Amino acid sequence: MLRKLLMAGWLCAGLAMAQGYGGRGAGRNGANDMDPRAGSGYSSNRFDYIANVLSLNKDQKKAVREILEDGAKAAGPIRDRMSKSRIAVGEAMVQKKSEDDLKQIAKTSSDLDAQLSQLELKAFAKTFAALDDTQKKDMQALGRALFLMDGMYHMKNWTEQ
Repeated sequence: MLRKLLMAGWLCAGLAMAQGYGGRGAGRNGANDMDPRAGSGYSSNRFDYIANVLSLNKDQKKAVREILEDGAKAAGPIRDRMSKSRIAVGEAMVQKKSEDDLKQIAKTSSDLDAQLSQLELKAFAKTFAALDDTQKKDMQALGRALFLMDGMYHMKNWTEQ
């Protein structure tokens, strides 16, 4: 009986601790603690988030926007091929192609995804190069910017959230 009571107590304590301040990982202000924009008052534009997190000046904003837009232009054809590749994976599964054929088609899709991720990392590296020494030392801001840039070229409009 005591064992069951202790187990129930541990379960309740674990559930209570998992709730945090507002459930679903929300912090004191109700925003998700993992979200770098939490409680910041930023606009809904991804570029504005990045510019604010990195404290970019006017010239840096212009340079970084150009870097990100160039990456988005390069990502367009890759994203289109990725869409077609995903359709091909679905069709191959419906047609019950061999496992080797499925692996090859899926590999093509994953290679395209890796190319988009590579473009995002290159854009981050170029953005990092555009920062001054003080900005480069702010590891928290750099981590948030990298978080914001993750997956941005997987959408048609890279500025959307």
